Amino acid sequence: MLNIVIGVALGLVFLLAALHLAGLQMAQTHVAEGVREVAGLPEGVAARVRDVASHPRWRLSVKKIDILSDQGGVLRYRETGSNGAITFAIRELEKDHSFESVIDDMTQPFGGRWLITLARAGDKTRVTIREEGFVKPPIFRVLSKYVFGHEATLTAYLKDLETAQRR
Repeated sequence: MLNIVIGVALGLVFLLAALHLAGLQMAQTHVAEGVREVAGLPEGVAARVRDVASHPRWRLSVKKIDILSDQGGVLRYRETGSNGAITFAIRELEKDHSFESVIDDMTQPFGGRWLITLARAGDKTRVTIREEGFVKPPIFRVLSKYVFGHEATLTAYLKDLETAQRR
């Protein structure tokens, strides 16, 4: 029995060491992109993106939003959801057409910015999200790329936005 416990413990140590070494070989930064056409014109889609206080009603992973400040065209808020509480800042770059959202909390082991672009596509809106992110811990880099996928967050956002716009 002791041999089994020692074998399992050594196996876990080996696995963690291998993941750490693999992560060290990977860049901290990554770029991911997603595109989806959603119902409605850009003005309506932009209103939904802009109204972060309403996000818990349509984004499945968001449980609560606390508005922290709204100054100089930059809205800072704390989003509580499946990843815990994370502070973001969002600003509209071009009215009804482009937004920049950033993680505004340097204590996180990850971060980045998301560029959200809205373009009319007939009677729909083509939403493009470009994520320029980083992951500090080497093991998390491996998990982020090969287990969760760098595009997981933006894909969930696009899917939730599409579902919300259909209602």
